[in-house]
Amino acid sequence: MSYVIYGARGSGSAIVELACAAIGVEYELRDLDMRGKEQRSDGYTAINPRQKIPTLALDAGEYITESMAIVITLDERHREAGLLPAPGSKARAQALRWMAVMATEVYPIVEIIDYPQRFLPADAASEVVTALGGRAKEIWAQRWLTIEAAVAGEPYLLEEGFSAADLYIAVLSRWDLEPAWRSEHLPRVEALTAALRARPALAETWARHFGQR
Repeated sequence: MSYVIYGARGSGSAIVELACAAIGVEYELRDLDMRGKEQRSDGYTAINPRQKIPTLALDAGEYITESMAIVITLDERHREAGLLPAPGSKARAQALRWMAVMATEVYPIVEIIDYPQRFLPADAASEVVTALGGRAKEIWAQRWLTIEAAVAGEPYLLEEGFSAADLYIAVLSRWDLEPAWRSEHLPRVEALTAALRARPALAETWARHFGQR
């Protein structure tokens, strides 16, 4: 069983690549030129009409979008790898809970921080654009403090150990957070990330996306 991952270095597709690496399954990587707007090309739009990454091509020729849906699908197809805790367990419920928080309450804030003008009228004053981006950064930081408080394991999110939820936390924490701020305010998240990138199965994939960050 093999897959094709459409993504880009340093992006949310890192979560899917790391999930495949954790499982130990083969995949082909197709890096899109995001600066060149390759995600808006006719070829990619035919695969993912939302023109977003990541997209996972299954061996049967089907395509799945949205990183959380992809991770859950991979877990269901490779239960022996333990990417998520067992179905019906309290640990699985908590892993899915925090994956949903990351996917819906944290991930979307990045676009507002990076492109506040997309969320305002075209004639919005520059100070309004700047204010929106600044407020988004404040919300981003507040939500990370909530996640920091939720890290219950040593060093992973769950006391039961590593899960796909840790992939979300580690990857998204590399975006739009100053290293000094992370070190001061997110020591548990930093310890989680250090442990994750040190896992032999994940080290190479992590380094491709983030180096030693």
